[in-house]
Order: sequence, then structure tokens, then C-alpha cells
Amino acid sequence: MHDNDLGEQFTRWAQPLRAAQPPALPVIRRRARRHTARTAVSGLAVIGAVAGIALSGFPRASQVPSAAAIAGGGPPPYAVVLEHSTGGQAASVVDMGTGKVLGRVATPVARSDFEWVAAAADDRTFVLADQSQTLVIRFYLLHLAASGKPGRLTQLDVPPLRDDQIYGMAVTADASKLAVAWQNNPTGPVSSHIGVTTLATGVTHTWTSTSGGALSLSWAGDSALAFDWQDTARDARSGVRLLDTAGGGTNPLASRLLIPASTRTSTLSSPGDPLIADDGSTLFVNMAAGVSGNETAIVRFSARTGKLQAVLIQPASSGQGQWYCGVLWTDPHGRHLLTQCGASQASIEGNHRTGIHLHQLIPASPVGVANTFAW
Repeated sequence: MHDNDLGEQFTRWAQPLRAAQPPALPVIRRRARRHTARTAVSGLAVIGAVAGIALSGFPRASQVPSAAAIAGGGPPPYAVVLEHSTGGQAASVVDMGTGKVLGRVATPVARSDFEWVAAAADDRTFVLADQSQTLVIRFYLLHLAASGKPGRLTQLDVPPLRDDQIYGMAVTADASKLAVAWQNNPTGPVSSHIGVTTLATGVTHTWTSTSGGALSLSWAGDSALAFDWQDTARDARSGVRLLDTAGGGTNPLASRLLIPASTRTSTLSSPGDPLIADDGSTLFVNMAAGVSGNETAIVRFSARTGKLQAVLIQPASSGQGQWYCGVLWTDPHGRHLLTQCGASQASIEGNHRTGIHLHQLIPASPVGVANTFAW
């Protein structure tokens, strides 16, 4: 990526933050832990270099799940990965059981960028957000054949975004609804939005606030939406929230505060990056640890009571922010999940943890794992 391209990309990512009121210290620490790459153009260069995701040459190897094991009722075989190093870069469809690239999906507009990707539960349906050189974001549906070969992109009837930055995107398990969290690139006060579109009709409902921003969207069923809220007016409202999208309203703060940002144990603090099981029973979050919050633990909470249930991955370094740390995939009931923290990957079923070696090492992203990867 050229210096001018890097500067332009960094400017787009940073614009929504410039007009915002400085958040409380715990929020700053949480943002620094999860979004290290925002702090410097050199950080973006590192991410651009690794966003293609190495298919071989892992730092370490343990147990590799076979392609048959992945296809036989466990994690789905296909993933879509994005490359942010240059404009116009195609998305790749990868067989996670073999590491083979099954096909590439060209951007729909010359020198546009695939900025986000989200996956439905059928392992065949993906939604991609594409941003043009004029900073217009449009949304496209991608279907894969049973072999994993990608089909043609179909533009969705979702309102395009203009001069905005996406901070979260998720599609329901049945691919009926798309949720997008974004902020305006302001000339005045920052406004934050969550939009939910019914894909069959194009009907969109939007929740808007000028008091903070939503990150890391995750669906349970087709009505409950979990997200990480960072409040710029009252930190007591920050944390992991659950929004009943069928309940109407227009304020995201009408959602339930399930896990306050102040939640902590003797060693862990700052919960964020939620992933909720599709049945709405369980929710997984990252929590900070270490003297400066530079280590991450993966923790399971009840999505019904907000109570901490178990620390699944003990605090670990994510490789100076180079590699993703969190849950990569979970089954609909939250009983089986795959995780990565730094160069270490694991399969967890109940309380049993097994080290694994996938054919993908997922890089960190300035604004969330869906910015580079969907499985």
C-alpha cells in the first residue's frame, strides 16, 4: 500500500473519533487493547500486510482438525477473508479444513474496498460491505455453491452509507436480517447508528444516539442483537448491551445493559467484543488482564442473567496487537467454540479445551474481526 493510500484509509477510520468527547479512562484502555492499530499509520501497514492471512507457516502447530471433522457437524468448512492492503483487492473464499483458496470475489466497483464481511449459519451465505473511492458503502450478498465456489455478487436493498464508518456488522443465522453499526464522519457532533434491514423487503429500522457508539454486533435469533456500547456522556451506560430489535424505538440506550463495562474480577476487567449464541443462552466476551491491560482472556457469561460463568482462555498476549484474540466460531447453543488468542488456537466443548492448528491465523483489525474475516 502506498503512503497516500495508507493516509487516506487511516483518515477514514479516524474521522468519527475526532469530534467525540474524550471517553473515560477504562474506555480508552479498552479501545487501546482492541484497536491498537488506530494509533499509527505504521500499525495499519502491519494489518494490511497480514490481512491476506497466511495459509501456511504457523508459529506453532498442535492438533489439526480434518476437513471431514469440520464438515461433519462441527465448524463450517468455508470462510471469507478480506485483504485491506490495496484498493480493489478481491475477497477470498477459503476451505478451513484444507487451507485451500476455493475462489476469489472481485470488488463490484473499480478500486473499491471490501470493508466488512458477515456470515449466516448455513456456511453458504455472506454479506459484504464495499466502499467506493467516493466513500459510498453498499452491501452485497454472496452465495457459495456446495463445493465452496463463489457465485456472483447481488446488491442488497440496504440503504447505502455516505461518508460514514462502519464499526460492526452481523447477519442473522437464517440470513433474513442485516445489522450495521456506523458513525458519521462529522462536520458537527458525532452521531452513532444501528440499522437493521429485513433483506426480503428492504425495510430498515434505525436507532440513533449522540452519546456514544456501538461496536461488535452479534445476533441471537432474528430479534435480539448484542453489541458493545462505549458511552461518551456517562461511562455507567457503557458495556455489553442486548437490544430487542422487534421492540421498536429509536434510541440504542433503550437496550438492556447486560454486562457493565465496570464488571471485573480480581484479575480481569473491561468486557467487550461480544459474541452471543444463536439460541440466546450464552455470551462470550474478551476481558483485559495484566498490569497495563495488554493481555486478553476469553470469558463466558449467561446471556440471560449477565453472570460470569467461566474463564475459557486464561489471560494471554495477542502478539503486540498483531493477531486476533477472541471467539472465531460457536455452535447455536454456545457449547462448542473455536478460539484464537495470539498464535494459540483452541477447540472448546463444555469445559474441555483442545489445542488446534487451523490453516488460518486471523490478524487483528482496527475495528473488529468481521473487518477481515467471516466464518
